[in-house]
Amino acid sequence: MQKEWSSFRITLVLYFVVLLLPFSFYFVYTSFETMQNDTKIVRQSSWTAGAISNLALTANNKSSQQMIKDIDTTLQNISLWVIQNNTSNLYIGTKSLSQDFTQVMTCWDNYREILSQQETMALREQALQCWEKADSLAVIVEKMVYLKQKKMINLFYFSLTTTMLLILLIIYIVRIYIHRQMKKHNIHDHETKLYKKKYFMSELKITCSRSARHNYPLSMLCVSIDNFEKKNKTYNNRTKRNTLKVFGILIHSLVRDGDIACRYDENHFFLLLPFTEQENALILEERIRQTLEKDNWIRSKKIVFKFKTTEFDKKESEETLIARTLDGCELRG
Repeated sequence: MQKEWSSFRITLVLYFVVLLLPFSFYFVYTSFETMQNDTKIVRQSSWTAGAISNLALTANNKSSQQMIKDIDTTLQNISLWVIQNNTSNLYIGTKSLSQDFTQVMTCWDNYREILSQQETMALREQALQCWEKADSLAVIVEKMVYLKQKKMINLFYFSLTTTMLLILLIIYIVRIYIHRQMKKHNIHDHETKLYKKKYFMSELKITCSRSARHNYPLSMLCVSIDNFEKKNKTYNNRTKRNTLKVFGILIHSLVRDGDIACRYDENHFFLLLPFTEQENALILEERIRQTLEKDNWIRSKKIVFKFKTTEFDKKESEETLIARTLDGCELRG
């Protein structure tokens, strides 16, 4: 049940990360769309200030009539942006964004009123006043947009970095999980390549049942490495790893296809020998002993092995067989 729950959690986390990606893309899309609109407002506010200053030089000119209409349209567009950003904490003026825009609109309305009176000098003076206010608004808008875009870019990079780190973390967690699951469910020991205890116990139960039912001989050989426990500091980690590797290779080369060799714990190893009487099992024990004694690595490290061979009693359980074999796994000769 725990394995299923762990897999379920991993799957949920993966789905969560996958769902984060569309939200990230949407955030990027809306951010660039907002930046595009803000940049457009900066251009319009600057153009408005320039257009009004041009009116001061071309008052009552026929071409100025179209420019006035364009300024009206542009100011309407700017007013929408002002409403959306009036409460922004990025405002750098002395009053408020809406008040600055109101001053421009008031001045522009006055210009339109003077325009109807056909007073050229008054138009120029009013246009210059409107230009000053519009130019001031354009500077404020430009700086607000710059600060806003800078903040959005920083937020974008932060979100991107966070998402990447989260994805890398999830990948690492999944990798560790898969590695542990593979290690957990692998039937072979990583260091010796022999079978693990769980698999061996399953095969032992089946083999003992068959031996008792069909009345064929079954023997078990125990090999232990002296002073090889983790708590024992006689051998360093490198020596232990190499010894286990060499031991596993030698055992694989000596057992038959039908035999089952396993690593029972840190320093105990079992060989299950179906259709083998104790007399023949002792021959294999001696062969293993001699092979280990002749190996250069084993001899150089002066590693000592213990052996014990027992034959299965049809009336005993597999647990009793293991206990009897372990109890007798003592150093010979």
